Amino acid sequence: MSSVIRVNLGPMSYDISVAAGNLDRLGSLVSSLKLGKKALLVSNPEIFAHYGQRAIASMENAGFQVSSVVLPAGEQYKTLSTVQSIYNSALEHRLERSSTMIALGGGVIGDMTGFAAATCCGDNVVQSHLSTGYGGCFYWWENRGKSSPG
Repeated sequence: MSSVIRVNLGPMSYDISVAAGNLDRLGSLVSSLKLGKKALLVSNPEIFAHYGQRAIASMENAGFQVSSVVLPAGEQYKTLSTVQSIYNSALEHRLERSSTMIALGGGVIGDMTGFAAATCCGDNVVQSHLSTGYGGCFYWWENRGKSSPG
């Protein structure tokens, strides 16, 4: 079963796709957004160990040049020094305004990735939540200089 939910926020509207197998389709889903072909995948150690290579393979199969950064898990790491790790990786891998940051994981990773994207090199953020019940959610927004939904 697959569902797409439209979050209507005027010019900041975005879709949420809930479906088994979305992680394996991540590259084609992101490709359909017509963004740049450079991406930075941000995750934590546990999620990355289980799902990181599948997400990267899906993105690379869709023609993306993917880099990754793995951050410590937990609310206590939601700090500017941890976000600096995202900035450093983005700069090291020469992300551009058309590049996309992909948050692979839950709230802390999504919050920090969204913040980094909004304050660093472009505003394209893809959030990929994982759930054993659904096999993955996918949603995207492009900030365009306004506050991100969250």
